[in-house]
Amino acid sequence: MSRRTKLLRRTGFTVIELVVLISIIGIIGAVAAPRFLALSEMESARAHRQALSDLRFAQQLSSSSGCPVQVDFSVGSYTLTKRTNCRSGAFTLAVIDPVSNMPPFVIVLPSGIAITSTVDPLVFDALGRTTNTAGVVSNASITIGTRALQAIGETGLVRVP
Repeated sequence: MSRRTKLLRRTGFTVIELVVLISIIGIIGAVAAPRFLALSEMESARAHRQALSDLRFAQQLSSSSGCPVQVDFSVGSYTLTKRTNCRSGAFTLAVIDPVSNMPPFVIVLPSGIAITSTVDPLVFDALGRTTNTAGVVSNASITIGTRALQAIGETGLVRVP
């Protein structure tokens, strides 16, 4: 064999090297795959944190402005509105979203994540308490995906149980 032929033979991978490489790729895939598959769980956790923050914002807005704020839940979203004349009228005045600084304050949850509440719509009155639309102070249990929140009626505190 010529010297050139020997050099060309040595430049490829051996069978052992290929088996080791495939094994390493398999181990990395086994470790990394669950992290990629858990993205929906991360989306659910993010939606839960955002809902907690938004409900606290609604409570603070109602108590600081003296105008009730309504949180209206639908399957994949929720909307914050105020009364048209602060103390009276229907809840048709859009709340300004503090992130975009534009109305309306509507949050659409990621696909596959639902939100439900035992009190729907939930109203934070001028004192920051949680009430139903009739004005009766009520505790509320809110579920975002598989995660829960509680709104305590008399204080308006929104917390993770």
